[in-house]
Amino acid sequence: MEEESSVKLISVSDLLHRLHPLTGASLFTPSHSVRRPPSYKDAPQPSNPQNPNNLKILKPLNYPTVLVGTLNLTFPSSSCSNSSCLKFCDHSAAVCCDILDLDLRVIGQRIRIVAWNFLPLKPHGGFLEIIRWSLDQSEESYVSKFNAFYLNSVIPTREETIVPRHLIYGLLESVSPVSNVPCTANKTGTKNVKGFLAEITTCECKLCISRDKVMLLHDNPTEQSNSHKFSKSTILYFCGSASIWYPVISRLVGSILLISGMKKKMVFLGEGKSLMMYVTTEKAIFHLPVSNSKRAMNINRRNTTRIREKGLCRAYTGTITGVYMQGMVIELDHKVLLLLTDHQLMMPHSLRVGAIVTVRNFHLEDPKFGWEKVKVFGSCYKTSIRVNLFSPIESGCHQALQSRSLLRKFIESLAFSAGLWVLLAVSSFKKKFAGVLSEMEILGLKHMEGLVQKYSSSCLPLSVFGFRHGVVTEYCQHELCGCGKEIDYNPPKLVVPISNLISHCEDTFIKKLNANSDINNYQNSSLVCGGKSHDQPIRSILKSEDMNIVLLGTLKISERSGRLQLVDATGSIDIVIPDLPTVWSNNDIYEINDFSIVMEGFPRQLQGLELVNNDHPFSCKNIFNHFQSSRRKQITIYIYCYMRDTKSRNHILHPSPSLDKYNELENGSFHLLYLLHKFPLQQKLAGGDVVTNNLSVYVEAIVFPWNLLLHKGERDSVFQVKMLNGTVVNMQEDCSYKRKLLLELKSDSFWKYQLLRIGGYYLIKHGDKDLVCTSKDFGVVNSESHLWSVVFFSGQKSTDECEICPDVYVNLSDDDHLSFLKAKHSITTIEPNETIFKGLFLNSCLSPRTGGVIVNMPEGNLLSVQGLVVAVHTSTHHHHYHRIFPGSVCIHVLVDQNLVKIDSSLSEHSYPVGFGPGVKAKFHRVLLTTQGDVLKMTPASFIEINSQIPIDQQLTSNDTPVMAVDTTPSSALISEMIHFSNHKKTRIHCRVVAFYVLVMEKKNDSSDVKFPLAGVIMDDGSSMCCCWTDNERVMTCLLGLPWKRSRTSLMKILDEHDGLIVINNHGCLSDNSCIDVKVSVPVKESDEQFLKSLLLQASSTNTWDVVGSMMSLEELDERLRRLDMVMLPLHNIWISQVSHMNTLNEARNIFQQLMIYTKERNKRKAET
Repeated sequence: MEEESSVKLISVSDLLHRLHPLTGASLFTPSHSVRRPPSYKDAPQPSNPQNPNNLKILKPLNYPTVLVGTLNLTFPSSSCSNSSCLKFCDHSAAVCCDILDLDLRVIGQRIRIVAWNFLPLKPHGGFLEIIRWSLDQSEESYVSKFNAFYLNSVIPTREETIVPRHLIYGLLESVSPVSNVPCTANKTGTKNVKGFLAEITTCECKLCISRDKVMLLHDNPTEQSNSHKFSKSTILYFCGSASIWYPVISRLVGSILLISGMKKKMVFLGEGKSLMMYVTTEKAIFHLPVSNSKRAMNINRRNTTRIREKGLCRAYTGTITGVYMQGMVIELDHKVLLLLTDHQLMMPHSLRVGAIVTVRNFHLEDPKFGWEKVKVFGSCYKTSIRVNLFSPIESGCHQALQSRSLLRKFIESLAFSAGLWVLLAVSSFKKKFAGVLSEMEILGLKHMEGLVQKYSSSCLPLSVFGFRHGVVTEYCQHELCGCGKEIDYNPPKLVVPISNLISHCEDTFIKKLNANSDINNYQNSSLVCGGKSHDQPIRSILKSEDMNIVLLGTLKISERSGRLQLVDATGSIDIVIPDLPTVWSNNDIYEINDFSIVMEGFPRQLQGLELVNNDHPFSCKNIFNHFQSSRRKQITIYIYCYMRDTKSRNHILHPSPSLDKYNELENGSFHLLYLLHKFPLQQKLAGGDVVTNNLSVYVEAIVFPWNLLLHKGERDSVFQVKMLNGTVVNMQEDCSYKRKLLLELKSDSFWKYQLLRIGGYYLIKHGDKDLVCTSKDFGVVNSESHLWSVVFFSGQKSTDECEICPDVYVNLSDDDHLSFLKAKHSITTIEPNETIFKGLFLNSCLSPRTGGVIVNMPEGNLLSVQGLVVAVHTSTHHHHYHRIFPGSVCIHVLVDQNLVKIDSSLSEHSYPVGFGPGVKAKFHRVLLTTQGDVLKMTPASFIEINSQIPIDQQLTSNDTPVMAVDTTPSSALISEMIHFSNHKKTRIHCRVVAFYVLVMEKKNDSSDVKFPLAGVIMDDGSSMCCCWTDNERVMTCLLGLPWKRSRTSLMKILDEHDGLIVINNHGCLSDNSCIDVKVSVPVKESDEQFLKSLLLQASSTNTWDVVGSMMSLEELDERLRRLDMVMLPLHNIWISQVSHMNTLNEARNIFQQLMIYTKERNKRKAET
């Protein structure tokens, strides 16, 4: 009595007012406030989606309590629409509840709850989990007197007082959700009837098929009852007021039921299909007790095989280890994902993390994801879940979504694996674009598609979509509706947040390192230079096809580093896109499908790194959960891709916004600029942002001596770029005039600076106040200034010829294309801006780190070097001006099989993303000092990356090439070759002045061109000569033909004139601008202009390395007489090889010759 008097009676209203989770019991023991059954100890430990490492146990009241009230059935209300809920009420209030070990006799009776959990339920109310209970003493005698219920109410009755008719005895296989079904009445017409379906397998033994089934009411586990064999499927329909029994019937799946008073009716399912089923009447009775003994379980096992043939799995019991996507995905035992995507499936609120449940009638499916292996349990209208043990963890209740959006309907129409992929995409999109896009833009509304649905529709095949037929049809004709049918298709790639991507890359890199016994054993990670060993970075490359993922995000310029980054709300990562158009917008959402991820780190810095995340960052759990990763500074990660492998997804939100970027191009006059040089970012103090308000960067350009008038064209369907027609206008008299323009770009247009490429052509709109017209030699590019990259062509365009995809292609007429080639030729050599170079150098020397010390400016010539970067390490040299740059480095570059060292003192922000061993780079305006012993990067030098090694490899010390032996013939001047023998091969450095004669002929039985003879006038400064050849490779190189286009055009001309054409130049041979072409056959004017452009193109190239020998006059005279031509008064050389002159090799050879000469001279002086 003392114990009972100490127990406090708590009311339901008191619980509802507490607004926080609680647990309580009538026997209070502080050290064991929450009892865990033995079965829970062996269950997998749940993971809390909000905080996986800090699970909270329900807080107990610090005194013993008891609740006393009535357990009732109830219709769904505005406070709770879940039809699976029971209701517990006392004198103060009512609350939704669930109960363990339910005895149907307590329905409508007063009970004492001695152990319970309470959880608040949004938007109002709460949920009570009844763990242990007992009948109130006043109810015990009354309950023992009845053993049946009328289904149209909750009124109990005794079997002795009724005469049962139409008894149905069988095993309850499944229960459908509650739904409204249109029903036809005789007088009242059609009305909606609320109800649910149940499938029972009945017995066909002699007793069950007899008319006298009263003995079934007294069926006990005897030999007679054990003889029942449940095999015939029967559908029951609990409609009208009988639907109130759904919370009870749904808990009895797997048990043996006995119901009387049902009536057979024909139900029409549509499309001419009907089904006979039993329907409840006013006299329908639910008989007790319900058998859920071991005998029923044995019957379940007996029928498992038959059920599996239908595509349904019988049962699975496990622990809930995660609840995601507002209850649409439930994780069981860390290895199974249960999908509850249908809005009509009403599952218990007690499906919480930590609960032990039994799932019945589900579809097992392997989604065949490329990034993770996972089992999927797909739910249908036959699926049911029973809670065996409530969770002791403080986790939210399971609540189905009240509204059915367009996205929800979309997911419901998909196959299970496709639906799971869309849910993963929803989770990723919400994380990635939080704060960038509103939830309405991401998810859509009831009548509007959102970003996720539009993206998913474009990725999924039609085979994964299905038509829904309603609860009754799909439940009764489960197999015919295709529910659970496996579909053979390749799942789309996983959309991953950037935070997950970075963590995956770091984990993969560390695993590769740990797979080796000792990181110090990386022999290829060190390089000996200057007598010292230097660490070299270890590189690993991941391919997109190996990860099976896709990247979505916006492109931004990082204020911290000044680099281009792919950004979402979870993080950012550096990205290299060589062909990114200048018209990109930081508001566009890009989808990147084909890419490489490069991971680098130095061996000593990588020692001791361990995995932080035990779980796979691409696992479904980590995509659904809030995933955090601590970025390791020791590992450098960046993305490398091309724009032609990406497509802007911005059109999903706004109709064709990308076309607006080209509106200015469709009509109007434009200036044409050639980008001569980009000046790098200047050295800044450590820390702070690179992109600040006072940032200024500079580029040097040349303005063409004419404008370009553009006309409306078309849009390329492959590369999505504009194709326009152009006309040269306002041409100046002096076409060789070179106007240099220095452009300053402020911080608001820094992203434009990042995309400009040295050697590229750009359009600027002509106007009264455009920066070209208003500036003499200096202009400012702001955020409103547009620069479009352009590629010119004449005739038929082949986009394969362009290494980089431009913003616009412009088609010029033959005459205008010739004017472009002439202007291009005049721009080949431009002297660097001496004033800019000195100013940049002095700014670097007078930085705050130098204390205002002025040093001597180095002297020498500026040149460009292009090659493969072999190694980069801290410099050990301390030349006269390197002392002010303690961070100077030495760069080893392989140039034409020769190893070159470049000293650099640029700031860390001046190096492009991805610069390091394994990249092919071009170093612009590198200083070759007057001493001639070293190349130096100056404050005006700029580095451009051309390409990267596409395979996962590193350059080792053994891979470092040894300087090649030069077997090239000795060099000479043209004026000296007259003293050489006719057959001695000699190398000369010269440029093409003009073509004298060119013979072209169609090859026999081939769609190709050969050159029987060609004569080219060349000049090396000492003299001019006429070089002759019939070598096809030499001609291909000299003409610089883009063969994919030009060979086709040449073949057309040759086909029209019997396969042979001879071109003579009767103009001034010392001036390539004065071309007077005479063709041996009459050709069209357009064809003549095309042939002229070929010859002019050859004359606009750089200096050549030519290998040849003097010719005998007799041999040449015979060939020219056949062509009716005369011999020129020049040296005649027969050339066998030709290549672009390697300026660096030539400088090295000159230096070596000077060193040998100086050494010999000093030796002779010493001897005398």
